[in-house]
Amino acid sequence: MLRRGLLLLALAVVPAGAQQQQPRFTTQVLLVPAFAGSERGVAGRASDIVRSRVAGAFPRAELRVVSGGDLSDWLVKSGFDENSVLSEGELKEAARKFRADERITGTVSSAAGRVHLELELAMIRDLRLSQPVTSDGATVSDAAEAAARDLIAARRQIPGLRRCENLARDAKPADAIAAAAQGVVAYAKAVPARLCMLGAMLKLDSPPFDSVAAVAQAVLAVAPANPVALEDLAQALDALGKGAEAAPFWVRLHQTDTTNEALIDRAVNALAREGNAKLALPIIDRGTDQHPDNLQLLKLRWLVHLAAEDWKAATVAAERLLERDPASRVDADLYARLAMAYRSDSQPARALGVAATAVARFPKSAPLFVLYLQLLRAESDAALPRGIAAFPDNAELHVLAAQMARTAGNVGTALTETKRALAANPKLPHGFLQLAQLELDAGQPDSALAAIDAALHHGEDSTTVAQFALARGNAMYKAAAASQKRDDYQRAIRFLSIAVHIAPTPEARFLLGASALSVSQSAASEAPATKSCSLSKLADSSLTDAEVNLISGGSVAPDAAKQYLDYVAKLRPYVSDQLKSFCNAAPTPTSRPNSP
Repeated sequence: MLRRGLLLLALAVVPAGAQQQQPRFTTQVLLVPAFAGSERGVAGRASDIVRSRVAGAFPRAELRVVSGGDLSDWLVKSGFDENSVLSEGELKEAARKFRADERITGTVSSAAGRVHLELELAMIRDLRLSQPVTSDGATVSDAAEAAARDLIAARRQIPGLRRCENLARDAKPADAIAAAAQGVVAYAKAVPARLCMLGAMLKLDSPPFDSVAAVAQAVLAVAPANPVALEDLAQALDALGKGAEAAPFWVRLHQTDTTNEALIDRAVNALAREGNAKLALPIIDRGTDQHPDNLQLLKLRWLVHLAAEDWKAATVAAERLLERDPASRVDADLYARLAMAYRSDSQPARALGVAATAVARFPKSAPLFVLYLQLLRAESDAALPRGIAAFPDNAELHVLAAQMARTAGNVGTALTETKRALAANPKLPHGFLQLAQLELDAGQPDSALAAIDAALHHGEDSTTVAQFALARGNAMYKAAAASQKRDDYQRAIRFLSIAVHIAPTPEARFLLGASALSVSQSAASEAPATKSCSLSKLADSSLTDAEVNLISGGSVAPDAAKQYLDYVAKLRPYVSDQLKSFCNAAPTPTSRPNSP
């Protein structure tokens, strides 16, 4: 909480005039070239006004603005017109010439009798540290004067920014955050100061990702395409477990520089990692088309299409990768996944061809051998024994053998092979549930219950286990309803009780209540013949279980639940009388109510 509150604390304690109390920095040099615009004269006039106003607003010891005359002389000597709009490369050359630290660039446009300026105050050392400024006016002078005022105000964040950078460089992130906060206090819409703050926050031992997200969003409110804020916000949201919210920001980050290979790699990896592979598809496809020699991007294209289950495009990318990348040709996993992709794309012949090639190329790979057998099911009667002999401890081979035995109706063999598989790998997905089903098929419900308990013990998802127990309990309840045998109802109760214990759904409770009611009714019917106290007690406890679970699960079948509960109410006095008669040696005549 201390780290997360650091930003708010810094903002709260910095007085408005704090920057005047700080030591002075080296004089900064500002370059203001001619702005772009369809009317060069208007754009040139706007840049002259901005240059003049900003130069006059700061002492020369703090800021030296390259004069229009000096800039014009350099342009003429370099073969340009005086008011030429410089390209990015030319701007960099001009910055080197004048040793500029900052620059103001932008465009001027006119519409509906208004002049509009879109400018940026950027740090030459990192152009991403850019403060956007916009203004409008009835004349170019009005618009330029308004822009100049905002630019002068925006520069008040620079001392805080520079202190933040120095402190961050000295590995003092907490102090750097406080320094950046001074810049934010000095100029509420500060972008560069907030960007430095973000970098410092991410250098803390435990980055406060919620605060990182808040600061990044404040930057994007002013500069929607700032790549630093976009990436920091996306990373923070991912760290907070909000991958779906982060995805659009990764896409926007890529759009800031669609040809940058490293940026393509980062954005695509982040999207795919957080389950947004489909959003990454167009990015990686364009990226690999733009950079056909980048094998890392080509491999990423294969993996992303695979994750998105775009099988056809995945196989194309993998084949291209195998053709061009020697390292991929010694990757057994790639062959296995390619074969599976061909099978998923309904190309079994291609899948079998890839699997056969892979088995020949990697003769010691058990997973590839398993895949090969799966693709050769029609001929696996001969191949499977060879695989088990070669890899006796491979769980997947024993699972395959169990599946084939069960398909052939050989439950005993299926049970044996499933137990061998689980002995080799107790963590097999759904392995113990498959064993439980085989035990039921073999007429061994007690063993099935033990297998269900083992499934939970070995990490099977509790919801899956509960659903399995519910489904089997439901089937047993239906069988009991047909046989009307108390033992059958009690067997159903054991499985339904597991389902209720793990995940008490209304359906499970309703079935458990209905089963318990049937047990109570049966016990109550038989008790008088032998005056059995034990049967009377069974009727009483089952009736209580029935009432509790029918009330809890009644929403599944309200009408049936009401009917059953009405019968519970009628049966209760009858069972109470039995308890008095058969368990307290004080006989009382009883009359059993009709069944519901």
